[in-house]
Amino acid sequence: MQDANYPVRNGVERRRQLLQLLIQRNQLTAREVSEALGVSEVTVRQDFAALEREGSLQRIWGGAILPEPGRKEGTFASRLEIQKAEKQAIAAAALEMISDGDTLLLDASTTAFALAQRIKEQRHGLYIITNGLYTALELAANPSLTVVVLGGIARPGTGSLVGTLGEEMLTRLHAAKGFFSAHGVTVPQGLSESNIQEGQLKSIMVNHASQVIALADSSKLGRSSFTTFCPFKQIDRLITSGKDAKELIQPFVERDLEVVLV
Repeated sequence: MQDANYPVRNGVERRRQLLQLLIQRNQLTAREVSEALGVSEVTVRQDFAALEREGSLQRIWGGAILPEPGRKEGTFASRLEIQKAEKQAIAAAALEMISDGDTLLLDASTTAFALAQRIKEQRHGLYIITNGLYTALELAANPSLTVVVLGGIARPGTGSLVGTLGEEMLTRLHAAKGFFSAHGVTVPQGLSESNIQEGQLKSIMVNHASQVIALADSSKLGRSSFTTFCPFKQIDRLITSGKDAKELIQPFVERDLEVVLV
């Protein structure tokens, strides 16, 4: 973490570090952030306000906490910076499970986007179905990939398409492997989402994949969210990374889920 003697002047980088601190501690005061990043409390409060508008945190008296379940999600850009190293590690492991010529389903998550970046550079001849606008655009840069974008209503700030148009398209589509992130992963609830429309479309996507592979960093493990889109027994494999992951995966391992820890 940044030494207070070397203040973080760049706003984007400062807010990224602020969010990483918040994920580690769950709650922060303006003074704690000021000392950690070497900036004034006024600047910290401005960052709190900006990140709250994005849905990345919730302000409280004197500080900030992580958003409550069901609150507004952060923007796609802000979520890209959260647990970034873990997402990259998960994406690298997921890529090893994909061969040229595969058919895939990818959701609109930032973890799936990290996987798409690697697919674009290292795989050829794939058929990929996604409801993620940013994911589709990334993949389309490789002309050997056939990318099918599920239609629907664009959710503001997320790059995700949801709704009945996409659901109807899925009735005619199928993939060998589906890669899905989630807001939470537990044994009782399986994979869960905070948005009902997102969860509804993803539940149909799951049912149109022969193999369901969950992509979830350790901050998602043992956490429940608003709506289930994939029961635990339907998950074929979980790829995870991050602090305390080894301990947090034990309930899943005990129930014979194949877990890849990276």
